[in-house]
Amino acid sequence: MASFSHLPAELVEYIVNYLSQSDKYAFCRLNKALNQLAIPFLYRHVDLFIPPGNKLPRIDRFCLNIINDSRTAGRVESIRLGLCSGEGVKEGQRWLPRDRHFNDEEMFDKAMNGLNNRILFTAGIFLRNAIGMREYSSYAALILLFLPSLRRLELADYKSATFDHVHTVLSNLNKKNPWNRRHPSGAFIDALSHIKEVSLNIDRHSGVAYPRENSHYSLDHILHIMCIEKLEMSIPDGRNPIRRPLVSNFQQTNITTLIIRHSGSLSEILQLLLSCVPKLRSFTYEIHHDCGGKENTAPRLIDLPAWIDSLRQVRETLEILVFSAEYCDTSKYFFAQPRIGDKFHGYLDLTSFERLHTLEAPFPFLTGDVEFSITTEIYALLPPNLRHLSLRPDLSHAQLPFPFDVSILPSALTFEESKTEAQHMMNARMDVSYMFQASLTLLDYAPDLETISVWQPADASLEWFDGQVADFATTCKNKNVNGKIITPMLLRRKKVEHRDLIKEVTVFDRVNPVRGHVEKFFRQEWEGRPLGLASQYHLHALRSHMVQLHR
Repeated sequence: MASFSHLPAELVEYIVNYLSQSDKYAFCRLNKALNQLAIPFLYRHVDLFIPPGNKLPRIDRFCLNIINDSRTAGRVESIRLGLCSGEGVKEGQRWLPRDRHFNDEEMFDKAMNGLNNRILFTAGIFLRNAIGMREYSSYAALILLFLPSLRRLELADYKSATFDHVHTVLSNLNKKNPWNRRHPSGAFIDALSHIKEVSLNIDRHSGVAYPRENSHYSLDHILHIMCIEKLEMSIPDGRNPIRRPLVSNFQQTNITTLIIRHSGSLSEILQLLLSCVPKLRSFTYEIHHDCGGKENTAPRLIDLPAWIDSLRQVRETLEILVFSAEYCDTSKYFFAQPRIGDKFHGYLDLTSFERLHTLEAPFPFLTGDVEFSITTEIYALLPPNLRHLSLRPDLSHAQLPFPFDVSILPSALTFEESKTEAQHMMNARMDVSYMFQASLTLLDYAPDLETISVWQPADASLEWFDGQVADFATTCKNKNVNGKIITPMLLRRKKVEHRDLIKEVTVFDRVNPVRGHVEKFFRQEWEGRPLGLASQYHLHALRSHMVQLHR
């Protein structure tokens, strides 16, 4: 068997690109030749998240490395800083323990020289003191000052205490602050100008939402990074939805893609934020509400006419709109889940959104029928120039079921529980039949449609029958529309790491109509849209060992 040393350099680089951060580090230590190949990949995507157990990563060593070597600093394209979403990780200040093998005096002296050359602000003395105390936040702030080519910044911070100094540095970019009489240097402004993507309070590795009652949601300091084109964030709502705006003062930005994940349906607090994104082309909102054993008394958790009122600010530029919805109670079995009922109001009227060409939404958002009644007439008000339509099973009885492992229970399900489970699964199959018929009906409302994609339920036992897939393909062929079936793989692979993996099956391709079914897999993004939406309940089920892994 050939060793790595015998493989072409291009192949080795391809392999290294898929390794985890720790594996890349181990690979670099094999020999000098492989070290030279792997070092650029080791520093390309840096992960300094604080994991469960609160063991701090050696952010001090990384900070000193990039201060000492500008070439290494220039290799960093993305960095993750802050708290992971695992249980037991709490907000607050953190200090790295003293290390006799680390030269703190050298770190401090070089940091001071760098600060004098890169930034001037009135609160600088506090940052200097924090560096001497080995505070995690101070190193994070230094890293932002010394990375010249950073393109993606991921920050996760419940209440800002973990990132006090990062927030201070970014807040001082605002020249309108009355206390800020000294301004950042040109070198610092130039470094920040390379940041095109920012993620705030999103754990992309686990996909798990942060605690809603603790999350930090002010955006003013983030929007001071004026060259951001893509912003991904979470808006917590806890038990009582917040009503403060995300942005205190209007400031125009260059953001074209806005992704808001596992958040409450809070259209009213988006008004000022949407006014700050006049170039917005793609908007994704993942509505997530976990009852947590308590019934919400709000009359309208999802008010679609209110959403349309908010989105009218970006009507002239919006091209891609994605909605997902998850209403659940993680304290209950899937067959005992609450129904959203009259807390869902209205439907999407997108007839005035002339630039909107791609739409992904749950069926009720288009039909207004959250009960999935087969007798309800469908009057979808789609965008006039819609070309790509994707339909989700969200809010149906088929959304939350999973292969339930009863062996974890102290005793078998009661007769009433078994009866409720059977009734729920029967309702789920009826909803799936409704979604099949509604998909064919919606094709008549978009005469210029090029592609229709229909998501299948997470549980493989509820997906369309072969006959339904064949009828769907035939209808797409008759209307000359690309037909695709989208299958989420989380419950099919039954591993948390597959939360954002899907299988796309093209059942009819109008460019090549004689070709049979074509399967492709996508992870993280699909046709420019984020994956892993509406999966918090199933992630909880997997972490709680309720999913039957073998059957």
